[in-house]
Amino acid sequence: MYLLTKLLTKDCIQFANFVQSWQEAIRLAANPLIRQNKIEQRYIEAMIQSIEQYGPYVVITPKVAIPHARPIDGVHALAVSLLSLQQPVFFSPNQPVFLIIILAAIDNISHLQVLADLTLVLQHPDQIDSLIACQHEEDIREKIQQYTTKESAE
Repeated sequence: MYLLTKLLTKDCIQFANFVQSWQEAIRLAANPLIRQNKIEQRYIEAMIQSIEQYGPYVVITPKVAIPHARPIDGVHALAVSLLSLQQPVFFSPNQPVFLIIILAAIDNISHLQVLADLTLVLQHPDQIDSLIACQHEEDIREKIQQYTTKESAE
């Protein structure tokens, strides 16, 4: 089983119609990790401060942002959560984002496999659109599993 599908459990996936700002999107997306005590509140603030300082570098491909901060900013366990939006939030004027994937790493190495898995999932625009179209947690998990296993089989 891929690390991404192991970490991204049903209770780490959320849906929302609309958020007011990218800051609100990050806070909402990180909520499951706060509830599970995988991260501290200060990790959320560190992610927001980092984007405010360095710009929207977390928008790694059209429609997808992967906010993160340093492990010392309040991470207790390697964790991933996902927020899917019906209406996009803008990290900058021409960057609509529908999927916010929070990545919390405990060191500089453990999260690399999660990033590799995410690369398989997010490498094709049609796969991203397919994830955005999902309405249920289990649908997202199935698509992610399908995209990661499809690539390894080829």
